[in-house]
Amino acid sequence: MAEKNKFEEVVDYVELKFTELKMLASETVEDEIKALQDVVKFSQRKLEQSSGEIREKIQQVIDFAEEKIEQLQAKTDLSSDEVKQLTASLAEQMDELIDELRQSDVMKKVGDVAKTVGDLLGTIGKKVGKSASELSRTIALRTDLSRLNSKRRELIIRIGELVHKRLSETGSLVLTEELLKLSKEVEKLEKEIKAKKEELKRVGKEENLTEEQINTMIKEADQG
Repeated sequence: MAEKNKFEEVVDYVELKFTELKMLASETVEDEIKALQDVVKFSQRKLEQSSGEIREKIQQVIDFAEEKIEQLQAKTDLSSDEVKQLTASLAEQMDELIDELRQSDVMKKVGDVAKTVGDLLGTIGKKVGKSASELSRTIALRTDLSRLNSKRRELIIRIGELVHKRLSETGSLVLTEELLKLSKEVEKLEKEIKAKKEELKRVGKEENLTEEQINTMIKEADQG
């Protein structure tokens, strides 16, 4: 498995912090500000270790978080329901930003992936018969699938950590509300992963990829 670049480490951390906010069902703006401040601190450390385009992407995440912190500091009188809605909105906006930053990488890689697909087909006496731009839907779906798998692994790791902590402290395991929420989140992701795989298979066929090539892309996404 290839080592993640610093931007992907930032993305993983951002997703973890927003997952924590949702799991905690935060009712105060202060919790959101603290989560964003943590994102800024973590991202700044990764920024110092990066260069070029990766550094630019991380800086955009920092700029977004700092902008939202400033906006939140002016919203101290929100109700608990408004805070929950704000958390969902912030998570959605951050996802959109990350998708935009990732999309630039996806489009750059389309040509390389198309060449790899063409080489693979060449070894079995076939050709894709599609341009790189026409393969972009498949590549984008593969990226989405990889991200969903990454989220699922993070939640399972979190569940394992909670189970281990509980067992080490008490010697017994009780299904807590937090564990139940995390488990339901995993179930939800598994349904999304299944649907995304079916979509990838369908679009892959539309783009004239073989079943072997589609399965290879799914396997790579499952492995991260």
